[in-house]
Order: sequence, then structure tokens, then C-alpha cells
Amino acid sequence: MDAIQTLIQEHRLILRVVEALESYAEQVDRERQVARDEVADFVSFLAEFVDLCHHGKEENVLFAALADAGFPTTSGPLAVMRTDHDRGRRLVRRIRELSEKAEAWDEADFESFAGLARAYADLLRDHIRREDEVLYPMAEEHLSRAQQRHVEELFRLFEEQREAGRRHERLHGLAERLIERHGRAGADREPASRRSRPVPNCCGL
Repeated sequence: MDAIQTLIQEHRLILRVVEALESYAEQVDRERQVARDEVADFVSFLAEFVDLCHHGKEENVLFAALADAGFPTTSGPLAVMRTDHDRGRRLVRRIRELSEKAEAWDEADFESFAGLARAYADLLRDHIRREDEVLYPMAEEHLSRAQQRHVEELFRLFEEQREAGRRHERLHGLAERLIERHGRAGADREPASRRSRPVPNCCGL
């Protein structure tokens, strides 16, 4: 199912940026110095790519298709996934508020940023694992081929409607810069040959 594979590939990029966010927050907490523009860049990616583009396709297309196929919306996997999305939005909103604070950060702000980043990273890792291992396989099993093709077409339309100039280059370029500056070194890092591969069809990109 091409639509599901697109979402899975987007998950890989999201996880790398989330890891970079967590690493940067640890640095900020340790050094008690922050670059507000850097925090704002993370917020831009999380709000635009993760929420508007990725979660937008899930909620407006895939979850709707599963609901039409008989999945309950007020309990079970769909309700849990939407709750996760809402919690993530609240965390990003609080990080944004810190990045836009007029005054210099105090001790509480540094600690708050570190805690929010950790909470968001923990949330996204668990959320993505459950989607990859539970929800997406359920979708591939329970949606007919005709329904799957309809999801793929609605993904295409969703992306076309949200196409905005060079958004693809901007968001992916932003992600790669954040990962390069703050991604953890070592075995958890993907090789450059894989990092350079774009994620296809994300939000009309």
C-alpha cells in the first residue's frame, strides 16, 4: 500500500529530528544557554511537517477511511492515535511559547524546555511504534484494494491542495540541518547515503 509506505518513510525522518531535538535540549539544559532561533526551527518542523503534513494525512484520510470501514472513532486505535496527536500539539505549543518569550530564560525555562523535549520525544517514539506495528498493518489487512486505492488518491489530493512553492526543499533542508547540528553520533545515526534520500509525497512536496 503506497500510502502506508509514504507514512512509514515520513516516520523515519520525524524520528531523526526528534532525536536531534532531545539532544539539543539536553545540551541547553546542561550549558544553560539557548539559541531561540534554533528552538523556533524545531518548532517549525514539528508544526508544519509532523502535524500539518503527516498527521494531516493520517487524520483527514487514513483514519477517515478506517472509520468508514467500521473502526470505532471514540475508542480503540483511532481514538488513541488522535489523543497522541493532540498531546503532541500541546507540547509543541508550549515549546513555541518558550521560543517566543520576550525575556531571557530563567532556570525554570531551561528545565521546562528539557522536560518538554523529552516528553515529546517519548510520545513520538511510542506513537510511531504503535502505528508502524499495529495501526498500519491493520489498515492494510482490513481495507480492500479499492479502499486502499482511494486512500492513495486522497493522499495525492491532500498533498496537491497544500502545495506551497518550495516547501519541500525548505522543510527537508531544515530537517537535515537540525539533524546535522544536533543528531547523536554513533550507531543510531543513519549513513549519509540514506540521510540524503528525500521522503516522497509529503504534504504536496
